[in-house]
Amino acid sequence: MTDQHKQFKQVLDDHHQWPCPYLFKFIIPADKLEQFKELFPNEAIDTRTSKTGKYISVTLESNMCSSHEVMAVYNKASEIPGIMSL
Repeated sequence: MTDQHKQFKQVLDDHHQWPCPYLFKFIIPADKLEQFKELFPNEAIDTRTSKTGKYISVTLESNMCSSHEVMAVYNKASEIPGIMSL
């Protein structure tokens, strides 16, 4: 884990009392939406397509039990080429 990841994990722990709902936001290439859904099959997601249709804004809200779980979601999502975490 990099220093930046450790700092983010610490910020999460400082600002959240686990368990709690956590809101994830991603921008993904439109052609990768199915791949995203396959990675998170049991999660409800909201989507919004960009004006050009090239990208999709994805919001995923999930109940997380720790900052470790939050980091695991970000790591899993990073498998998708071109994804941006907000």
